[in-house]
Amino acid sequence: MITTVPCLHDTKYYGWNYERVYDDLYENAEKVDIQDLVDQLLDEHLENEESTTSEGSGDDEGKGKDKKKEEGQGKGRPKLSKQELQDIKDELKEAIVSAAKQTGADNLPGGVKRIIQEITEPKMNWRELLRQQLESTQKSDYTFARPSRRGWHMDAILPGTDHEEMIDIAIGIDASGSMSDKMLSDFKGEIKGITEEFNNYRIHMFSFDTEVHNPQEFTSENLDDITEYEIEGGGGTDFDCMFNYLKDNDISPKRLVVFTDGYPWGTWGDANYCETVWVIHSNDNPNPPFGQWALYEENK
Repeated sequence: MITTVPCLHDTKYYGWNYERVYDDLYENAEKVDIQDLVDQLLDEHLENEESTTSEGSGDDEGKGKDKKKEEGQGKGRPKLSKQELQDIKDELKEAIVSAAKQTGADNLPGGVKRIIQEITEPKMNWRELLRQQLESTQKSDYTFARPSRRGWHMDAILPGTDHEEMIDIAIGIDASGSMSDKMLSDFKGEIKGITEEFNNYRIHMFSFDTEVHNPQEFTSENLDDITEYEIEGGGGTDFDCMFNYLKDNDISPKRLVVFTDGYPWGTWGDANYCETVWVIHSNDNPNPPFGQWALYEENK
């Protein structure tokens, strides 16, 4: 036991390699939102406050000091309007992005990368992202079988829109993540709510860890059963197994939606196989190298 300096000694880490120890310490550490920290620092230095004045007792000397400050000879902070504060913040953010581009992404510290990502890729509500991505799988054409009403007022017959309402998606649920029953129920309910608005759809659902488990297909005939789907697995996280499963079974979904904590053992999978949407929970700093993504947040 080292006694010459204070140190942490926890028997929990016996037999662990240093990568695993660091990962555990990071996951259990209090997280700091870098963007919030930047905004807080800017607010502290640029907030609109009264100029510093003398706290004299009201005598001529004190009044003289106050008069000098009013004439611009004092060292008090200038008063800034809310718009001026926002303009300064925007200029600083633009400067950060510009400097980052000149430096190159590979040379940036992790914290700076996070700031750049949050500036250039604003957070999107995961429910909005899901709806947007599922609805975008539809194809539209024009047909005279359903004339548009827009031409009726001028006695014209215009073609109406003919939607191909087939939504064909695959859903992978990470069985290794720290997922609660509430989160899973929320996720499945959202998928069900979106797809039941259409007449024709097919959903390939499976759970996975290092291999795919319990694959099932849901259509209009059994959509209600999707809320009863059970996760199987519980090992590590291997995203490659999802793509291998889809390829081996000739499944080419218009979208692959993955509900995960975003901590894969290896790669994030095949970026070129199909368009991928990541809904990421329990991870404040995800970094998917491809696809669209949003952080999972419960309804409040």
